Amino acid sequence: MIQIIPLDQILPGMVLGAEVMSGSNMLLPLGTVINDVHIDSLRRCGVSEIVVLAPSELSAAEINEQREVLRERVERLFRRAGSNVTMQALRRAVLEYRLEKFK
Repeated sequence: MIQIIPLDQILPGMVLGAEVMSGSNMLLPLGTVINDVHIDSLRRCGVSEIVVLAPSELSAAEINEQREVLRERVERLFRRAGSNVTMQALRRAVLEYRLEKFK
């Protein structure tokens, strides 16, 4: 389940339920675990509220959907990597790091 929460009520450890955008620029990706630095940065960027996940209420289907969104995002980021071994290793590392949030 997602909730829209005013920035002044956000606590470190909350997980983003949607990307935080400023115009066409992504400030934070879906699934980011919020910390104090993120909160300060969002405040400076004029963000007034964000969408967070209520972790205790995530169903297996929602978790799988979020994993798939993350996989697609990483694949898109590395779409030009081709057969470059270094870039493929980096792609795997980024994907593993991002998916750790849903274990």
